[in-house]
Amino acid sequence: MRILAASDIHLGRRPRHGNSGHDSWDLVVNKALELAVDVLVLAGDVIEHERAWLSVYAPLVNGLRRLGEANIRVIAVAGNHDWEVFSRLTAEAEQIKILGLGGTWESCDVEGVRFVGWSFARSHHEQNPFTTFSAVGDDCPLSLGLLHTDFGASASRYAPTTAQDYDASGVGLWVLGHIHAGGPVADGSAFYCGSPYALDSGEGGPHGAWLIEDASPLTWKEPCFIPLSPVRYEEVALTVTDLDEIEEIRSALRKSARAVADGLDWEGELYLTIRFVGSLAVGLSLSEVMGSPEEEVSFPAKDGITCYVQRSFSDQTTPAIDLAQLESGSGADSQLARLLSDEQLLLSLYRRFEEESYNASAYSTLIQSQVDDEEAIDRARRAGLRLLEAMVEQKRGGA
Repeated sequence: MRILAASDIHLGRRPRHGNSGHDSWDLVVNKALELAVDVLVLAGDVIEHERAWLSVYAPLVNGLRRLGEANIRVIAVAGNHDWEVFSRLTAEAEQIKILGLGGTWESCDVEGVRFVGWSFARSHHEQNPFTTFSAVGDDCPLSLGLLHTDFGASASRYAPTTAQDYDASGVGLWVLGHIHAGGPVADGSAFYCGSPYALDSGEGGPHGAWLIEDASPLTWKEPCFIPLSPVRYEEVALTVTDLDEIEEIRSALRKSARAVADGLDWEGELYLTIRFVGSLAVGLSLSEVMGSPEEEVSFPAKDGITCYVQRSFSDQTTPAIDLAQLESGSGADSQLARLLSDEQLLLSLYRRFEEESYNASAYSTLIQSQVDDEEAIDRARRAGLRLLEAMVEQKRGGA
């Protein structure tokens, strides 16, 4: 049996770089038809939300019709985004079988393979779905599980599960949805499909679907990833240490962008986000290096790839300031330089600022992120270095 697996299509959500809100669904349907698979399985969040139903109904049902005409079965489970829509879809589209509606486990047999799945009954489910799981039985030796889940989370609003759940299930292989980055988990007994289309710059790396084939009447071959997304996002870490001119940094940026494109066995539009690291020469502005934040700059790349550098960037540099020399002085800048070498003081200042910020009514809606001590010290030091850089520049200007 040949099965194409996909999840997190989010029909109705328009990608940052894409033609429409159903590009990813069209890619999946076309690939299933091209490969002439027996079954297409969908591990939840096929649709973005209930409000998108009217806008996605036509492309969704049209895709299901095309699959049905090619005798390709469609088996799915509902995720936290499409649980309401999927309950309605069963009454309107006979080409799709949705397992476990209402938060139950359900199975169906297709050509000697038992498909088992569980669906969300509401937008959140804090319990582990495997607490109500029953053995699939030995009358059908080859089985495939479908689940939309937050794997590895000790506590989650999205059906948390553990590696032990899959090991003990007796199911040959599990197809998972919810996380948009694909790949194996639970020592290979399960894998996330990931989203078939890179929806925004936070979804880096390749995106596509997975081909599953039986190796024998009892086992599955290792799932084979099939890239589908014509858009790809990657991050480039660019070290600016010893680059003293804006044009030097721009030249290094172009070289790094081409190197990333040349290393990809893929074709499409490549969007790069630059993360600057290292020591930045005093007086240089990364905003000036990158230009207007509203524009994206394209670079020549190898055939088949159009490479764009996004103007938004991450600045993790520190000013190229000789702290040891400054510490020996007596001015305000020297006093600050000495303070920046005191890690306990930096940690104390950061924690105090953090506490006051979260307790302030203006910031009461902020999600409190957990930052370890090392990261807190680094953040405080980099902020202090920015202030110190401004003081040094001001001092030079007045000299």
